[in-house]
Amino acid sequence: MKMNKKGFTLIELLAVIVILAVIALIASPIILGIIEDARESARVRSVEQYADAIQTTVTTYMTTTADAGAITICATSADTCVIDASPEAKEGTIAATGAQKAVTYSGSDVVCEDITYDPASGNVTLTKCQVGAYTETTYSGNINAGFTADAN
Repeated sequence: MKMNKKGFTLIELLAVIVILAVIALIASPIILGIIEDARESARVRSVEQYADAIQTTVTTYMTTTADAGAITICATSADTCVIDASPEAKEGTIAATGAQKAVTYSGSDVVCEDITYDPASGNVTLTKCQVGAYTETTYSGNINAGFTADAN
């Protein structure tokens, strides 16, 4: 009777496992780098969206209408309007020429140390913005030039 020997030897199986382990060791740092780059892009995009929301809010409230009691929060005569964002309440105060009016920012996990709005250019500048409590990286920049991570 003929014995038909089919299958792999233990040595062949070990060789395949070693080859797969080497490939995994080479590929894992590359994959982790791609994942971190995607997270970084998402954090920068969060800051950009926050700045865009602030710009939209400020420009909306800047508009003076014929309605009684209409207000201009940032007078166009003001050089710069400063928004002091409270990290706890996610609220900001737009201060211009001594007058302060409340503006609410909701649904954002972005907290910035300083937010300025230049009515002449319509440019919002954010300084030392942190995205969520899970990262120590801060971001600065403005709507026209873009946002980048601060040097730590």
